[in-house]
Amino acid sequence: MNTRLDEDRTRIDEIDQQLTALFEQRFKVVADVIDYKIENRLPILDAGRENIIIEKNCGRIEDEDIRPYFRKWYLEMLKLSKEYQKEILDEK
Repeated sequence: MNTRLDEDRTRIDEIDQQLTALFEQRFKVVADVIDYKIENRLPILDAGRENIIIEKNCGRIEDEDIRPYFRKWYLEMLKLSKEYQKEILDEK
């Protein structure tokens, strides 16, 4: 029997698959970004840019009830991105 719960879980699995692929793509680009920053002696953190992209992407969330949760998730992703950049920087 295929219940609504089963259908919702299947849809979540599909979304998770997309998120996983996008996360991997994003971090490949992050690796390119840190290479550029190393070559040009730029710091990992560009606070101005970070604030702009946080607000821009949070503004894309139409449902105000979930916007704070997106913000937390997005901030954590940015934190991980900076950690990854630091790891690459430390290796070079």
